[in-house]
Amino acid sequence: MKRALLWALVLALGVSALCFPDEQRATRTPFLLLGPFAELAAEVQWLRFHAASLAGDETRALQLAESALELAPTEGAGWQTLGAHLVFDLASKEREPDLARRRAYFQAGLAILRRGAEQSAHAQELEFFRALVLLGKAQSDAEVHPEGAVGLLREALTTCERAAALGHAQAAELVPQLRGALAAAE
Repeated sequence: MKRALLWALVLALGVSALCFPDEQRATRTPFLLLGPFAELAAEVQWLRFHAASLAGDETRALQLAESALELAPTEGAGWQTLGAHLVFDLASKEREPDLARRRAYFQAGLAILRRGAEQSAHAQELEFFRALVLLGKAQSDAEVHPEGAVGLLREALTTCERAAALGHAQAAELVPQLRGALAAAE
C-alpha cells in the first residue's frame, strides 16, 4: 500500500512538472520530478548549508548552496545568501589573512551575485546588493580589489547605475553620492 502511494506521488509530481512547464526547468532535468516542491527542497538545502557552514565544513556548505540554487534559481535570496557568505565571511580579514585567497573569495562572491542577477527574477535587488557590497569593502577592506578603494567605488557606481536602470529606487538615490565619493577618492 505504501509503495503504491509513493509511486502515485512520484507520478503526480512528474505529471505536474510536465503540465506546468517552466523554461528554466528544462535545463534542470534532474529536478524535473520535484515540480512545485523544488522551492521547498531548496529551502531544506539552505538549512543544510547553514548547518555545514557553522560546523566549519565549507566544501560541503558550498555544494549544498549550489544545489539549492539549481533547485530555485529565480529566488534572489539564495543568490544573496551565498554571495554574502563568500564576500563577508570567507573573504574577511579575520577569517582569511592571505590576501590572494581573500581576493579569490571576494571575486567568487561578486560572480555569484552577477550570475544571480542574470538568472533571478530579482535582478535589481541583487545588483543593488552587489553595489552595497562593493561600497562596504571600499570602506573596510579595500585591498581585496587590485585598484583599492577607487576600483571598488568605480565598480560600485557602475553596478548601482545598472540597478537604478532596472528600476531600483534606492539605487537611483545612491548614484549621485557614489559619484561624489569616487571623485573625492580619485
